[in-house]
Amino acid sequence: MAQDNHYGKSFSGRHSGQSKKGAGKEHGRYNNKRETHKNNEQKSFKPNLKDVPVESPKLDTPNCAYCGEPIYDLPAAMTDRDTLQPVHFDCVLKKLNESEKLGENEKITYIGQGRFGVVYFENPHDLRRFKIQRIIEWEDREKKADWRNEVASKFSQTK
Repeated sequence: MAQDNHYGKSFSGRHSGQSKKGAGKEHGRYNNKRETHKNNEQKSFKPNLKDVPVESPKLDTPNCAYCGEPIYDLPAAMTDRDTLQPVHFDCVLKKLNESEKLGENEKITYIGQGRFGVVYFENPHDLRRFKIQRIIEWEDREKKADWRNEVASKFSQTK
């Protein structure tokens, strides 16, 4: 039966009107409860592809063309506009913030495919409502850097 405690009612695992003997036993044809058998054999474990650990591909650690520090996360790096060398994403963002004139409630945001946007927020506390004022094409879609092809070849089967 349900008992009252200072948080409200607690459930003892029995339906109302059910005795202790019948508690926990479900009657019926489709019983999800595990039945105990005398011949309880354990199944042998067969490894699945999901169970086999996958090693990360080894990538070079080039230095950033802007700050000179090593780039440990090469897939997240950007390409320098002029030299096509890898640069930190944060270094590109810092360079854009220094070079772009931003108005009140404007912010530079990455919008994908090598592009950044100068975004205007009507209310700076509500980041759900915004308007893209202008788009900055950082990475040229026509020019593919050689280091990008190397990263793609190690992570995927398509280029």
